[in-house]
Amino acid sequence: MRIGGRPLMLVLAIAVVALAAALAPAPALAQGCAMCGTAFTHDDPVTRAFSWSVLFLIAMPYTVFGLAAGWLFLAHRRRSDRRRAEVITLPRSQPVPAPAGPKES
Repeated sequence: MRIGGRPLMLVLAIAVVALAAALAPAPALAQGCAMCGTAFTHDDPVTRAFSWSVLFLIAMPYTVFGLAAGWLFLAHRRRSDRRRAEVITLPRSQPVPAPAGPKES
């Protein structure tokens, strides 16, 4: 039996491996580096300060990107609202008569 062009056994094997990797209790995988797992104790003030500094270092690019994306979104939204309002409120124009041709004498 095949699913999307792949054998069923291959799909099941990939699913089992993914499930095992997701559910495996591996605290060593959660450490960023060897120093983070061994040099800091749980209730050390240096550990808390290090954690806060990492949080601020990670948060700054997301904040800058979020502000820029929000500004672009609002600018686009305002521009499209203005265009939509112009289209709705424009009065119908009266037909302009064609210019008269050259007069013959």
